[in-house]
Amino acid sequence: MSNSKKLYLQIVLGPVVATGFSLLAVLLVGLASWPLAKGVTGIAIGAGFSVLIAVLLHWKANWPTSIIASGFGATVACFFAIASAELFPPGSFEWMWKGGLYGAMFGIPIAIVFSPLALLGMQQTRD
Repeated sequence: MSNSKKLYLQIVLGPVVATGFSLLAVLLVGLASWPLAKGVTGIAIGAGFSVLIAVLLHWKANWPTSIIASGFGATVACFFAIASAELFPPGSFEWMWKGGLYGAMFGIPIAIVFSPLALLGMQQTRD
């Protein structure tokens, strides 16, 4: 694979990986303790964890990951996953699977759409 294709793949996959892992973290926290994961607290856990993973991918793995796209995608994914507790029993395995898929259905496309923001960061470091 050429370097440019690898670079663009990393730009898109970085926020997706960060969003996915942060959504998984919120779902596991919600399964263990629903009061801890509901509301703004759950969204904050997801956004913070996503930013942490994006920073680690950026610094340790040298991936050009957009931290803003990761945080925004995780915020949207966690919001919809937590909101799905009105449809499924909160804190249950059914909520974890179906709510997680519902959140991923909205959050991951948002992370993909905003992932080119990493190109702006790369341009600023070159100048």
